[in-house]
Amino acid sequence: MTTSITISDTDRIYAPSTQTMLLAAGTVLVIFVWLFWSFLERQVRFAIEYQADWGHTLVIPFIAGWFVWLNRERILAAPLKPSVTGLVIVVLGVLWFSMASLGPVMFRHHNIMGMGVGAVIFGLVLTFCGWNAMRWMWFPVVYLVVFSQTISDRFLDLITFQLQGIATVGGEIGLSLIGYDVAREGHTLNLYYNEHIIPINIAEACSGMRMLVAFLALGVAMAYRGLDTWWQRSILVLMAVPTALFVNILRVITLGVLATQDSNFAAGDFHSMIGLLWLVPAFFIYLGIMWVLRHLILDESDQGEMAAGALQLRFDRRVIGVFVGCVVVLSVGTVAFSMGAQALQVYLRTEPVPLRRSLSLVPSSIGPWRSVRDVQFDATMIEQLGTPSYLTRVYVDSEGTRRPMQLHVAYYTDQIDAIPHVPDRCLTAAGLVQRTPDPVNVPVDALLGQWGDDPTHTLDGTPYPIAAVDDAVLGQQVQVRMPVGPPLVRYMEFLNPAHPERRMHAGYFFVANGQWKPAPSGVKLAAFTGGDRHAYYCKVQIIAEGDAGYDRQAYFDDLNPFLSSILPQIMRSLADWTEVSAKPDPHDSTRG
Repeated sequence: MTTSITISDTDRIYAPSTQTMLLAAGTVLVIFVWLFWSFLERQVRFAIEYQADWGHTLVIPFIAGWFVWLNRERILAAPLKPSVTGLVIVVLGVLWFSMASLGPVMFRHHNIMGMGVGAVIFGLVLTFCGWNAMRWMWFPVVYLVVFSQTISDRFLDLITFQLQGIATVGGEIGLSLIGYDVAREGHTLNLYYNEHIIPINIAEACSGMRMLVAFLALGVAMAYRGLDTWWQRSILVLMAVPTALFVNILRVITLGVLATQDSNFAAGDFHSMIGLLWLVPAFFIYLGIMWVLRHLILDESDQGEMAAGALQLRFDRRVIGVFVGCVVVLSVGTVAFSMGAQALQVYLRTEPVPLRRSLSLVPSSIGPWRSVRDVQFDATMIEQLGTPSYLTRVYVDSEGTRRPMQLHVAYYTDQIDAIPHVPDRCLTAAGLVQRTPDPVNVPVDALLGQWGDDPTHTLDGTPYPIAAVDDAVLGQQVQVRMPVGPPLVRYMEFLNPAHPERRMHAGYFFVANGQWKPAPSGVKLAAFTGGDRHAYYCKVQIIAEGDAGYDRQAYFDDLNPFLSSILPQIMRSLADWTEVSAKPDPHDSTRG
């Protein structure tokens, strides 16, 4: 005789207590944070340090949670049926994050790592909630993943330059329409007012990029909650772009008008306050667009809320096995990730390297060169530059045989990504025309003949060059280690359309973790590979101007003696990489 056993639907349902739910969720959360600590810590730190640009990323998780709360009746209408497919996505997300963190340098990027973290979040939700609940959960999860992470400058730079141009052209047209005499040079507006020229620099902070990102996040949230059809929601999200651009142009016009009364109104804290004030009318403009879209059609169907009865979190009993599997997958991934970081000697977080002394202590008088002017940037320009550690100074040859040299040095450390400002972009934005098709690397090998070799310290098998400089305080010569690598200067020539008879020559290079690198791409390979516990880079830029006969050869004839005098003094301010790399790692046993 055969006996059949039937399991009722009630027996398949598991309703955990509040304490059990908190314990299970806390366990998964702790392992998740442990696994992705390097990414999460960097993201939160960057959002706090750059609140004007990315402070909204700290609010996004709460908005996503609010979306889930709004749909709680639909999500909990039936017991949640876990999906093993979610575990597969979790595994793939962990592997992706590991590849981006420990793999080839080209993949070691904050947003590429964020894709792995996002996949794990999506997989976890699918694992515990199942496909049926994901009909209501997918949007909050995607919203969280997309808008809660900082977008790297490497990506934004492709858009920011175009937005600066739009803001500049729009500002020029707007100021002209209200009666101002204005001329545009690159990304700078020159207002002619009361026989004075008032420059309004449309810096990257004025491009409207931060407003655009914030409006996209706001638009998606408002479309999801305030509109019923997908075509309405899509239009509202797309309208975030022209709304942000239009309001940013109005902000530029406002700054231009105020600058005619006091030029300080277009810079510093007041400049930032004007941007915040314009967010208020921008929000109401956006509300008006949503109101129009909502009333384009009248939907008289009854879409009332579901009856809100006593809601209870219920699972299919398979959730217990799925929970164990999820904890095992995340735990194994965490341990394997840490062991991989140790085996590959990868540091998941680089530590900042402070300057040995201020760049302002670079001597104003070196050999025949004398300083005639130090350029001080306002708060807006410093924000655009990305660092407060800089030196911009003009030197002239007291013997009168060489052209004046404008020296610009900018020091960066503890960065989320390497995207240095270079003349290729900055001078073009200032209205200059590039005469050389592409930057070229020009050797300045004459410097090597003036330097010796360090008899004890090497970098990747190459001795550090040593330069001797006079110390006015000590009254004696001191030895300074110079960067290792071929001394190449990245060179470009520019033409000022306002003075076509003049030529401007710009050369620059970088010192990154003790190495000489001529191009921005070399900075990432030198300082952001994960192989060093510390990371820094310093841009050295030298610009000279002359008439049409002042060509590249004449520029380098002036550059070589100037660089041989000034570079050792700059290196005295930078950290000695032999000392930095020799510092013991207090967490060597727990690297990663």
